[in-house]
Amino acid sequence: MEPIKPANIETSNNKLTSAEMGKLWATYTGNTMAACVLSYYLQHIEDKDIKKVLENALNLSKTIVENIKEIFIQDNFPVPIGFTEEDVNLGAPRLFSDEFYLHYLKYTSKAGMSIYSIAIPIMTRLDVRDFFINTLQSTVKLVSDVNEVLDAKGFLVKPPSIPTPKKVDFVKQQNYLNGFFGNVRPLHALEVAHLHDNIENNVTSKALLIGFSQVAKTEKVKKFPA
Repeated sequence: MEPIKPANIETSNNKLTSAEMGKLWATYTGNTMAACVLSYYLQHIEDKDIKKVLENALNLSKTIVENIKEIFIQDNFPVPIGFTEEDVNLGAPRLFSDEFYLHYLKYTSKAGMSIYSIAIPIMTRLDVRDFFINTLQSTVKLVSDVNEVLDAKGFLVKPPSIPTPKKVDFVKQQNYLNGFFGNVRPLHALEVAHLHDNIENNVTSKALLIGFSQVAKTEKVKKFPA
């Protein structure tokens, strides 16, 4: 995967809006954290195909951080501290399998794409909007690569299949909304899709929290409710 193109920085008097400040800050912080986590994962990796995807993801996160830093410096905006090398112990023992790394990338890529896609319509500065467009495109490529490797390794869990409708139909009564009382209808395709996605996200985040809780140094962090 090629790194995203550097943002087209404009030398203009257009100051960053609140939306641009907020979305850039969140993206910067999130990708500094991703760089820490991915750097740790790369210390414990055996599968060459998965390693390549991890390396691409790490390069993408570092490129995103550098592009945002360039925008902030140009605008005299304080560059956030974010997560640094002090926040990760690269010498820690392995916590997760190679397969989990792919599920983690899929999980975090979905979160990133949500931020980037929502940002694009509300960015008014051309350089910032171009940055989020490039970042979204690169993240889409990354998650596509993740799915391909998951499928090739036999790790891809596909959403459930449902019967193909026999005809076009329309909702005729409000009881279509029933779910807790009365006649319960079968789930429709979008509901199944979102339930599958939520389960996938929850399983991945639960595994991540269990792993980190086992090596947290302070009792307060270990017991922090998940």
